[in-house]
Amino acid sequence: MDFLLEWRWMLAPMLACLILSITHVYLGIHVVARKVIFVDLALAQIAALGATYATVLGYDSNRPGDDLAVAIFSLAFTFVGAGLFAIARMRKERVPQEAFIGIVYAAASAAAVLILSKSPTGGEELKHMLVGDVLLVSMPTIVSDVILYSLVGVFHIVFRKKFLAISLDAEGAQAAGINIRVWDLLFYMTFGVLVTRSVAIAGVLLVFSYLVIPAVIAQMWRDTIKGRLLLGWTVALSASVGGILWSFYADYPTGPAVVMTLAAFLIMSGAMYYIVHSEMRARAAVNVAAMIVFGALFFATLSHFRKAGPPQAESGVSIADRLLDELNHDEINGQLDAISHLGDMNDSRIVPALSALLSRSSNEQVVEAIAEAFMKKKDTKAAPALKAALQKNYDPFLKLTIAKALIQLNDKSGYETLIQILRNDEAGFARAQALELIKAKAGRDFGYNPEKTAAENSASIDQIEKWKKGALP
Repeated sequence: MDFLLEWRWMLAPMLACLILSITHVYLGIHVVARKVIFVDLALAQIAALGATYATVLGYDSNRPGDDLAVAIFSLAFTFVGAGLFAIARMRKERVPQEAFIGIVYAAASAAAVLILSKSPTGGEELKHMLVGDVLLVSMPTIVSDVILYSLVGVFHIVFRKKFLAISLDAEGAQAAGINIRVWDLLFYMTFGVLVTRSVAIAGVLLVFSYLVIPAVIAQMWRDTIKGRLLLGWTVALSASVGGILWSFYADYPTGPAVVMTLAAFLIMSGAMYYIVHSEMRARAAVNVAAMIVFGALFFATLSHFRKAGPPQAESGVSIADRLLDELNHDEINGQLDAISHLGDMNDSRIVPALSALLSRSSNEQVVEAIAEAFMKKKDTKAAPALKAALQKNYDPFLKLTIAKALIQLNDKSGYETLIQILRNDEAGFARAQALELIKAKAGRDFGYNPEKTAAENSASIDQIEKWKKGALP
């Protein structure tokens, strides 16, 4: 059961990585073929700069209503960058296009640092911009991104011949009458749309890794576009699954773990390519083995020079720590997923943290998520916070969820709430659900009919009251 719960919370991050793998490997093949390796990193940084600038103007991507504005700012910056990269391609390059791309990346990074230097949480925001937090991606976000990425994918499928012609043979495409500037602009604009969304999910580094590493490995071993796509997708998906599992069981941040897994795949692929294509394969294999031994000895030797001093705190931040950090903010987005994941974890800090959030939150979605998390935890220490929540003016369905959580904790106030719902003629379907909960405990329905009014059910409610007093402690 614990294994299934672990896989349940890993479903959303894995789906996010699946989407990123499918779309970014294709774009990465174009990027590697065009020899503009850092264009994805630069566009990702520009997208992040747009979002950062939006925060200076008072918008917050985690606040409902502001997320669209932040996305528009990010997309606008990305389109400007796309135009710059399209203009930077020259028929006779005296200066490589990659040089312009590198300059734009450096400038965008510096601008983001300057903007965030005035923010009290600038360090955390800069870290999130670089590594993101794919662990907390929500299913609604995945659904909306699938729709967006599919639309861009259809556009590229329809015009794939022009895009591939420009990427694989720009001079031949020019001779064939293709307007390089126009199609470059369209390529970089659609590229920017995907990168804008991807950075919001996974951060700059993971987006760059998805775009470049699988495509580089694929180009090592395959000559056709179809072969490169299939191999690139295999590498990206394998590294995604491996990185997510590693991050969970070793308690590391998910994004950097996937990046390092992709990097490990690239190192292994490079070593294999060197051996396979060497004229003296045995000697090449010995060289690779020697490099591995040297690397192991190098790091083992350095570890002996650890500075003596007081014990250091663990450098890694546990998943529970990161999820609990989400609860320290008043924003709603991200909290629901954090709350859901915390319900599956064993940590003595979780119940107090969720209880504190329940006491200060007025958002019914958050309250419902906390009640459901407490049902999973089955910790009686959660009962006071749940009973306090029942005193607020919530709708019958939310009170029903809170009552179910209290029943899980063997607290009779949960049944008192169910009886209150049965007395409420306006509760509608909630009355039927409340009756089902009572029937499950008592084994009978006491003659209560949800279709009738509370007055007509008064005798049945009196019987339920007597049962509650006699059967419950």
